[in-house]
Formats: sequence, structure tokens, C-alpha cells
Amino acid sequence: MQKPNFVTGFIFILSLAFSSQAFAAETDGLAGILKKIDGIACSQPEKLSQFYSKDLVIMVDDKRALLENRIKDFQQMMSDFRDMECKVQRQVLTGKVGKDISYLLVDEIISITSKSTDTDERQHSVCNYTFTREGTNWKISLEHCSSLPDYSINPGDDALYYFHNPIY
Repeated sequence: MQKPNFVTGFIFILSLAFSSQAFAAETDGLAGILKKIDGIACSQPEKLSQFYSKDLVIMVDDKRALLENRIKDFQQMMSDFRDMECKVQRQVLTGKVGKDISYLLVDEIISITSKSTDTDERQHSVCNYTFTREGTNWKISLEHCSSLPDYSINPGDDALYYFHNPIY
């Protein structure tokens, strides 16, 4: 009786391992698009529009944003903050790749620092990205992010702890 339980458990563990690898492989292409966006947002923001659908909707918390304004904001930051460094930590929580529509749900922490002005802007969010296929390329058609507390900061580590982690 022990042998079938061992075999069943072993098969279950193998299926979990293979399914998580299949999930990762399935969504890697979409996550790669987000990495490309991360790479140019703080250096060449004018190239961001190539990754977004013409029918794009961007929601940040309860506000709608326009891609044109986001590009202008990045350009303004580049002129205001010398030695600007942008970092994104992203973890894909789930996702699905379909024939024409796909999505990713991610947990991300974005950090923008500038040595010239001692700026340290951080944003922790959970974001849903919906992609639509346009020709052979995937384009983001919906970006919806909700702010979360920045758990990487402890109250004693940063004088701006309560700024980064407002109490709702």
C-alpha cells in the first residue's frame, strides 16, 4: 500500500514541476516585452509607443493615464534628474497566452533614483497587463496597476516610510 502512495506523490510532484515550467515558458515572451519597456522607459521614452496598442487604456489606481503624458513625464524626469537610474523588480503571479489575447498579473516594485538630486521614488503595485496580437507582435492594450505598500522599506530604514506606505 505504501508503494502506490509514493508513486502517486512522485507523479504529482513531477506534474507540478512540469506545469510551472510550462507556465513560465508560456508567459516568458510577454514578460520579455515588459523588460524591453523597462529598458527604454528612462533612456528613450519616445520609443515606448511601439509596445502599446492604438486602443490602449492605462489605469493607475483609480485614474486613467495617457501614454503621451507618460512619455512626457519620463522625458521631463530625464532632464530634471541627472544620473537617473531606473530599476524594476517584477514577479509574474499568473498569466495566460491565447491565440489573439493574453494577460499577465504581476507584482512589481519600480525604483527611480537620482544621485544629483537625492531623489528616491518607489512604487509598489500589482498590475494586470492585457496583450492583443497585432500581426505577429503582441501589444499591450490594457495596463491596470493598483498601488500597494512598499514592503521593502522598514519604518526605521527610511524617514519617508509613511510617505511610501500611506495608511489607507
